[in-house]
Amino acid sequence: MYPLGFHPVEDLFLDDIQTAAPRISRLVAGVKYYFVDYGISSYFPPGSRRGLVLGIAGRDQDVPELSNAVPYGPFKVDIFTIGNVIRGELQAVGSHSPTDILVSLLYRITVI
Repeated sequence: MYPLGFHPVEDLFLDDIQTAAPRISRLVAGVKYYFVDYGISSYFPPGSRRGLVLGIAGRDQDVPELSNAVPYGPFKVDIFTIGNVIRGELQAVGSHSPTDILVSLLYRITVI
């Protein structure tokens, strides 16, 4: 979106804080969005077995698996958490939007 970069504090200007930073629209630039690190990441070194984990320190405390005593699958927790994030975003849009059908689908995904 900013082919020449921008000043980290003032995104309208280049590093000299005087020259306007040229911008490309999101549609033209092809921006990709990623949801990462839900506050309870686990690291598995390359080649290691991706097993079960313990921990309750996630940002989303609605995850039923979180436990310091019973091991759980971290990737299933990621799916549950991203479902909650998307559900929250859709609810913020309101009930009179074309996404209403997705809300009921997401409730089913995150409750299972």
